Amino acid sequence: MRPYKEMLKYFKANLTEDTQAIMSEENSFPLNAKIGLVFTTYDGHMPYMRYALNQYRKIKDMFIIGAYDACTTRPEDKTLNKLPYPDVWYLPHTWVFKHYTWGGHRKRHGWLWSHIYASAILRQFKNIEYIFSANGDCVWDKPQGVYEILELLGDNDFMAGQSETRHTDGFNFIHTCSMVFKREAYFSFIDFIFEKLPEAGTVSYSPESMIQQWARKGDVKWKHAPKQPIYTSGVWKGKCDTYCEEGGHSTWRDVLGFRNLVAEKNWKCTNRKPPLDKKYFDLRDYKTHFSDHDRDTLCQYYLTGDMRYIKLGWDKDPYLPRDVRIRRKGLTIEDYEK
Repeated sequence: MRPYKEMLKYFKANLTEDTQAIMSEENSFPLNAKIGLVFTTYDGHMPYMRYALNQYRKIKDMFIIGAYDACTTRPEDKTLNKLPYPDVWYLPHTWVFKHYTWGGHRKRHGWLWSHIYASAILRQFKNIEYIFSANGDCVWDKPQGVYEILELLGDNDFMAGQSETRHTDGFNFIHTCSMVFKREAYFSFIDFIFEKLPEAGTVSYSPESMIQQWARKGDVKWKHAPKQPIYTSGVWKGKCDTYCEEGGHSTWRDVLGFRNLVAEKNWKCTNRKPPLDKKYFDLRDYKTHFSDHDRDTLCQYYLTGDMRYIKLGWDKDPYLPRDVRIRRKGLTIEDYEK
């Protein structure tokens, strides 16, 4: 058997630069972190995980829990391509896997149960004062802005990147794709989920519905992010862009460099805008992890640099009216000039 030091030297020599940096951290890191982050994800987020998690890793005092929902995995699957790649696997400090659930909208099960499982770990570390929640298809281009977000939170219990109170009926809409909580508020929310579970189970509640009910409690100090994303064009012009489709200015975008990659990717296609930078996408197994439309258009553009694929993607956008899609079904790359 090789001596331990020799094995360690060999191991580090065969790691990527990012992974070497991770492996050099102290073994007691979770005991020293001030911030926790729950990264809720599933195999549909595979193209976005690597960039997103590498960005979160730049926060030196943030403990990252990858909360993976194996909702599409089946016993008869013959491959491992439903699980994160090894170089992605090392990026969170730990992972949790919720139990298998079915029925209803899988996001309802996945997000709520993922937080229940992740919270059980976070409760053990009293040093963690703030907890972020982030969906696996959303990224921070400026992760260092996390400390400014905490300053903006101030004495409040929690804040979401996108939220609004309608003046017509006082309805609070809170998007759950990116949020920050104070420690006590986060566990108050988790306890609230448990209070609701016996009534009908997670299948009956969307994450947005659950957090809206919790936020209505009189003892919850909820803060709107100072600047909300607003549509600047189209039928929704002037309305809150809760999915950040346009990628426009907002507190979360200006401070954290926040992007909802799936929403923005699809909006750019529908509105015939240039695509997102290739850096955001992991193109490994692209035939498995992208939609048929993106596989045949956007991914081909990233692989070849041929702008004709983007034009083809615009014309075959799956969100176009059905009659238009049928007329354009036979279009190929050869129908466009270089």
